[in-house]
Amino acid sequence: MTPGVGIWRCANCRLGVFPQPLLCPRCHGETFATDRVHEAVVEEISVIRHMIGQENWQPRRIGSVRTNDGQLITVGLQDESGPGATIELFQEDNAPFGRAKA
Repeated sequence: MTPGVGIWRCANCRLGVFPQPLLCPRCHGETFATDRVHEAVVEEISVIRHMIGQENWQPRRIGSVRTNDGQLITVGLQDESGPGATIELFQEDNAPFGRAKA
């Protein structure tokens, strides 16, 4: 488990974006540095009940979460966090996840 989720920050105006774009939406810069965000607020949740081609699939919760920088990221939720909850972000095998702050 790696703390935080990777984002890209424009080298020119410092806007944080996710996923990595070709051009910065604010200043149209082309150079980005990696950064990490560590917490977000859950905006919406959903449950994936079926996955084509998967056997023995167990329902999984996902959430649209907004970071302090304003990025909207979809993450797997590892607990019962709901809309309005502040969660900590982390990555496992490069996939973004979140859970209630300890």
